[in-house]
Amino acid sequence: MVRKALQSKLYRNFLGRYLLILAVSGLLLLITNIISLSNTYHRLTENTHRFMAHMTELLDTRILDLQKLTLSVSHDTRLLPYQLHEQINYPYLIADELDKLKAPSSELDSIGLFYRNTPYSSLEDVIFTDTGMYTAESYVQLICRSKIAPESLRSLMEELKTPMLLSSLTNEHNQGGRDHVLLLLVPLDSTPYSNGIMIYKLNYAAMIDSFQRTIDPASSLIIFDRYGTPFIYLDGSPDLDWRELALAVQNSEQRFRGYLLLQETSEKQQFHVVNATQRNAYFHEYYVALTVSLGIVLLSLGLGLVLSFRSARKSYEPIQELSSRLPSLTERSTAHDEDELAQLTRYIEQMRDESINMSHMMHNQEILTRNQLLLAVLMGKLNVDNTTQANRSVLHKLLGSREWGNVLVIMFDDYNSKVGKEPLSEQWLLKYAVCNVFENLSGEHGINYALDLAIDNGIVGIVSWNKEFVDQWEERSRAFAAQVLKFMDRHFKLSLSCTIGEPQSAAELYQSYNSATSLAEYRIFAGKQSIITQSEVLQQQKIEGHMVGDKRQITDMAEELHAAVCSKDPERLQRLIQELKERFTWLEDASTFRLTFLQMIFTLNQIVNNISLSHREAIKYKLETLADQHSETVGEACANLLDVSRSIQDSLGEDSNEDRLYSSMLSYVAQNYADYNLSLSTVAEQLSLTPSYVTRYFKNKNGLPLMQYVSRIRIEKAKELLETTNFSIKEIVEQVGFVDENNFSRAFRKREGVSPTKYRSVRQNLSS
Repeated sequence: MVRKALQSKLYRNFLGRYLLILAVSGLLLLITNIISLSNTYHRLTENTHRFMAHMTELLDTRILDLQKLTLSVSHDTRLLPYQLHEQINYPYLIADELDKLKAPSSELDSIGLFYRNTPYSSLEDVIFTDTGMYTAESYVQLICRSKIAPESLRSLMEELKTPMLLSSLTNEHNQGGRDHVLLLLVPLDSTPYSNGIMIYKLNYAAMIDSFQRTIDPASSLIIFDRYGTPFIYLDGSPDLDWRELALAVQNSEQRFRGYLLLQETSEKQQFHVVNATQRNAYFHEYYVALTVSLGIVLLSLGLGLVLSFRSARKSYEPIQELSSRLPSLTERSTAHDEDELAQLTRYIEQMRDESINMSHMMHNQEILTRNQLLLAVLMGKLNVDNTTQANRSVLHKLLGSREWGNVLVIMFDDYNSKVGKEPLSEQWLLKYAVCNVFENLSGEHGINYALDLAIDNGIVGIVSWNKEFVDQWEERSRAFAAQVLKFMDRHFKLSLSCTIGEPQSAAELYQSYNSATSLAEYRIFAGKQSIITQSEVLQQQKIEGHMVGDKRQITDMAEELHAAVCSKDPERLQRLIQELKERFTWLEDASTFRLTFLQMIFTLNQIVNNISLSHREAIKYKLETLADQHSETVGEACANLLDVSRSIQDSLGEDSNEDRLYSSMLSYVAQNYADYNLSLSTVAEQLSLTPSYVTRYFKNKNGLPLMQYVSRIRIEKAKELLETTNFSIKEIVEQVGFVDENNFSRAFRKREGVSPTKYRSVRQNLSS
């Protein structure tokens, strides 16, 4: 057989090509293996130094970047203690500022800010993070997952002078793994006596992954800080425990049999990186490479020869057989002196292109016609007068003798926030997936059709029922909807809801469509992934007929909301919103819900006029957004209402905070007016504010600029001393805080119209 095939030119061409490929591949493989073997040993040592240096540089860079970030935060006036004190009731504003700092770094799980020795009691023992405010205990429990002792964190924050790492690796109860917690604490302005501390929770798992990509899988890695405390451990071998490895690093005489300890120290942060790798694994690559290379070369040559002859025969035989079955093709090939393979390839490609083009044309035209007709049926635009014989024939082909059908409207939950933001092509693919699943549910009950252009936020399904299954329409329709919802949730993680219209004749199928679309408004009560039918709604409406008093009571709850917000009692407000949610969910009256919800928003708008101007515009914007948007569920609407109400409630107490700030300013001036170094800058620094803000705020409250007020206090105290004591002018100047006698005399004369000496003599004469 092979000898006969060798006589064919086509077979020899195939065999020659395969042998050429084999020769080139074998030569390249041999050269590659020789080069690989010669460089394997050198690569081992070079890779070791390279990845160790890379790891130390990576650690240094990450820590330095965080220290630079901390330094930039220290210049951000929006995170000064007083600003935090003013915004303590709006933690989301503080969280937003911190979240902006965290956003550029993908290796930060959390970023926090803590102030110690602060004059504001509201900032004591409070850690501000990008997710909220925590105490040290709650921060350890919620952010650190209780893997770090609260007392360790608290002690370190109180005594921190230089950047420090705090790891859960040293806890006795924690084992080596990927779920450890690693914190970096940095003084805010890089000085030992800084009041502020930045707390960075590093992504331990991400750091482990980055290191794992640079070392051997069987190696173990442990990293110590400059104080010899381990904070990262990568467990690559079950034979090694991180505590034993740490002892071996500290004791140079201790060795692990079968392991090499490769060590490197970073230049800037003095991190000590130790990689424990198996000796056999370290030197195994060279010997394995040699053995494998020889085996591969020999096996490839033998197997390649066999496959070349076999592949050439397999390529030749079908072409030869097909050519012999087409005499016209053989004659054409002989006439044109052309290789039969080229002629046959051209013939097959031509037939394939024609078949594909015809298939696409027929399929697209058929689907287009079907969808147009079904859409017209749903819209009620087809009747005896305007339906052509061709359309009636197509409809009869689609619906057959089935006289009854009903419509299912399947809608995407959260359409605007998820599906609607995708490109149109992606939206079409999601709708197509729903259509495909629904139509594949066709069976003994009848035929299912789906249209993706009937509604924007979903698809419309039509079920054409066989006569014997019409009475099971509701049960089976719910089953179809449940299967579609389950499929989209499992494969696309998307939530859908479905409304089911009642069965109608084929000519009146639009009534079933109208029935299904009208049920969509009840989805806000049924919730996401719900299936709503007309029978359930009718049953609920019968119950509502006996609840007129409940509706009236719900609409009267706007006054209760006004009282709850003004009471500044968060618990009372939350109980009221919870009661409102339960009543709406139980009542299921869409018109009452919309009316009452708008009344609630109108009531809150009236209260907003009584809060401070600094927050009025922001809250009004929230209320406008809440009135415009359409919530998916009652729970979501009530949650948004509670959030806005709490913002208003918190803002109502802002005036008392401003009064406390003014009192702090007056108290500080009264205690320090005798210090001639007292200035606008010292007052601003003491209160952690900017000088410009102090000037505007104090003048708004007092009517005088701050330093003019200080000068008045000093003059009044000097007048008292002039009247009641025999102190010299120089002694009085030192006690009231003026720089020298000339400045004092000039300021005194400007205010009182006479010199200090003249004032004393006049007052003493009046007393006598």
